[in-house]
Amino acid sequence: MKKIITLISIWTVAAGIGQCMAQSINSQTITNWGQSVQGVQLAITTTSNVFRVGSSSVVESVITNSSASIITVFETIPEANSDVTLTSDTGKLYHVTKLPGAFSYRLKRKAIQVGEQQVESIRVAFGENIEAGDYTIKAIRKFSLSDRDFTLESNSIKVTIVK
Repeated sequence: MKKIITLISIWTVAAGIGQCMAQSINSQTITNWGQSVQGVQLAITTTSNVFRVGSSSVVESVITNSSASIITVFETIPEANSDVTLTSDTGKLYHVTKLPGAFSYRLKRKAIQVGEQQVESIRVAFGENIEAGDYTIKAIRKFSLSDRDFTLESNSIKVTIVK
């Protein structure tokens, strides 16, 4: 009986630690959203604000539907649905969304209910052609509401690209 209680105690502690780890990894609170379009907003987050030329990373994208209606988005690979850009202080623009080498996808729509969010991980690459310096990164994503298409623009994040 003691062995069973000990095993249950160990399992409970391990499950609790796992749950805390999962919450700390996934509980990043977004406080800076892009402008609301028809009650829908887009936000992005990054794991760092400094990236090396030639490196790759992931941008987390979150769409929140605070409208009074169900919206739809295309559901394929995130890189095919979003355009992540890097803009220098002088206005030079780079598209950094990293599409897989060879891929095909179906245009399938997914509904986002009122009050729901959709989270996607978008792969980005900071190519060798990007100069070191200070930049702003942001994303755009389309959605549909009542058979009309709209474009969302995310919040902007200041980042630095280093050699």
